[in-house]
Amino acid sequence: MPAEDRIRHGRAVDAVSILGGPAMRGPLQDLLRSRGLSLEHWEHLRTHHRPGGAVSALYRVRCSRRQTRSAPAGTAPEASLTLHLGATTVDAPWDAPAAPAGFESAAARIAGLDLHLWFHPHDPVLQSLPWATDADAVARDVFGAAGPARLSLAAYRPLRRAVVRAQHSGQAAYLKLLPPAQMPALYRRHRLLEGSGVPAPQLMPGIGAPARDAAVLGALPGTSLFRLLVDDGAAPVRPEVLLELLDALPAGALDLPLRRPWAERTADYAAAAAAAVPAERNGIFELARGIRDIAASAPTGPLVPVHGDFHEGNLLLSGGAVTGLLDVDGLGPGHRVDDLACLLGHLAVLAAANPSRPQLARAFAGYRQVFEGAVDPSALNARAAGVVLTLVSGARAGRGMSRIQNAGIRLDAARQLLRAAGH
Repeated sequence: MPAEDRIRHGRAVDAVSILGGPAMRGPLQDLLRSRGLSLEHWEHLRTHHRPGGAVSALYRVRCSRRQTRSAPAGTAPEASLTLHLGATTVDAPWDAPAAPAGFESAAARIAGLDLHLWFHPHDPVLQSLPWATDADAVARDVFGAAGPARLSLAAYRPLRRAVVRAQHSGQAAYLKLLPPAQMPALYRRHRLLEGSGVPAPQLMPGIGAPARDAAVLGALPGTSLFRLLVDDGAAPVRPEVLLELLDALPAGALDLPLRRPWAERTADYAAAAAAAVPAERNGIFELARGIRDIAASAPTGPLVPVHGDFHEGNLLLSGGAVTGLLDVDGLGPGHRVDDLACLLGHLAVLAAANPSRPQLARAFAGYRQVFEGAVDPSALNARAAGVVLTLVSGARAGRGMSRIQNAGIRLDAARQLLRAAGH
């Protein structure tokens, strides 16, 4: 590993360790104190490591109002509050206009690591998140009705993206938040898909309140392929239907910017995985080299329109037909093999992590057989291994296993795919 990469890797390991460790109690406590709150209990929920970039984390805290000296003797303490806080290693996430550091945020330094902390939902970059999580404001601005709307946070990556599901009087919508600079490209992609025959979410009419980093998308019918796979292996779903869906992507997507696929960024993803599982560092970088070698040499096929994040969570189906293609941020030119590898990699992890559900292993084998008939098998399996490598750093504790054990399952799945590629 080059010296610069070693330094970057070492810093990432330190950041992951600090953000998930006991030293965070002090900064969290200081941020709460600035609001007149006393920390009672805190827990680290998850860490997000952007490959080659920042490390961010989310926390749940229980706190109470600090008693003032003037409070009458015997005054009962106020009920505890549960809040969520965020922290990031980004140098200055609130550099953007109208996003100054202030009452909702603070800076800290631990063991030479500079951090910025904030109260959720006051994300330093996603400026409209407080609006998107205000049930009355969403009812008024999205549905044109008196509140409150029913809201649920469907996805959140600090400083990067958030998706909020909103419901009101039988209507549903999704509020998608991205950094403001990315919004024009998102709108362009959705408009390109309108009228293409691809069942992508429709942009809903404008928002009544300023929300320059939010798009309102209509809900679509159907059940996610993830749920269908877990329930019965998606028996009614023919993998060929997904190939037909990709064939229907509009040719205009070829005019969009080219984005490097997962398997061509193995160095960054390997560094993120090694930061999460330091004991596997050498094996992870060896795995990454094998992926890179085959990905660079095996045939990829022609440049075609691709989805860019084609996995079971972004596909809705009903009666064996696709009714929704979600999360189209990555729509653009690319290689079909990378879309298929994305889905195959996710299926490999699902099957490996759920041995008690044999239908998942059968689905993985069936999808792989069909996909290998559509693209080069070596390229498919190697690039699917690259996709799995991207999932290692996000492993969490669950199903009776630790985060490290679940990360190990993903690494094993990546190695098996690489072996199938002929490495």
